[in-house]
Amino acid sequence: MSWTAVARKDFADAVRSRLLWGIVGIFALLMGVSTLVPELIDVGGAVLGYSFAADLAATLVPITALVAAYLAIAGERESGSIKILLGAPHSRADVTLGKLVGRSAVVVAGILSGFLVAGAVALVVYGELAVAELASVALLTAALGLAFVGLAVGISAATATRSRAMTLAIGVFFVFALLWDLAMLAITYLRTGNLPTLGASVPAWQLLVERLNPSRAFGQLVDAALAGADLPGAGGGGGATGVTGQVSGSVPFYLDDWFMLVVLVAWTAIPVILGHLRFRAADL
Repeated sequence: MSWTAVARKDFADAVRSRLLWGIVGIFALLMGVSTLVPELIDVGGAVLGYSFAADLAATLVPITALVAAYLAIAGERESGSIKILLGAPHSRADVTLGKLVGRSAVVVAGILSGFLVAGAVALVVYGELAVAELASVALLTAALGLAFVGLAVGISAATATRSRAMTLAIGVFFVFALLWDLAMLAITYLRTGNLPTLGASVPAWQLLVERLNPSRAFGQLVDAALAGADLPGAGGGGGATGVTGQVSGSVPFYLDDWFMLVVLVAWTAIPVILGHLRFRAADL
């Protein structure tokens, strides 16, 4: 199929980027260092190390994915090479899908490499690998990476220049990394007239809005994956179980763990679809 040829070429082009390799290398190093934290503070073992690695990945993976994919289409449109690509037997849908698959493969490969390093560190330092927990966290982190690749490719498809794509990608990162939490504080203040207090319950809809942030959805899924592990300071409240004490009333389906996967899939697919619709109508 035509999109597979685009994906193979895009993957090959992306892996030649020194900047991307530098980011992947830093990511792998930090995953290894995060896994060492329980040993450094003399609390916990490999599984707690994977939990620390996942917390760090919630910040690093969005950066990696956005950098890897924000120029996927916009860069070729600005340089004019998109006309050569479309001159071959490729439709615009082939280009969008191929770019999504190619950049996703690069990001997922980088994430899995990072967790291979984390696993190696755990095996050497703690004498255990905790395969199920390592695999679960690695796969969930890959799903988070796919969500941000989808966002980046959607941005790239919808914009015609590198500068606009970069501006939007930076904006997306700051929205999810900082502004989303500030918005949650604002919602609580507007709803109650006070700032949030520890242990206070909130309406289910507000927790849904909070978890529409892909990084927050990822956090709930990681908590659920590690809920059965004996983690220091964990009260068995991983995943949706931890939501029970926060919700005023019964816990609706949209706060269940499985729905967090729906959130990640939606962030992967919807921006790409919207970006492609704009790309399809663009005058190149």
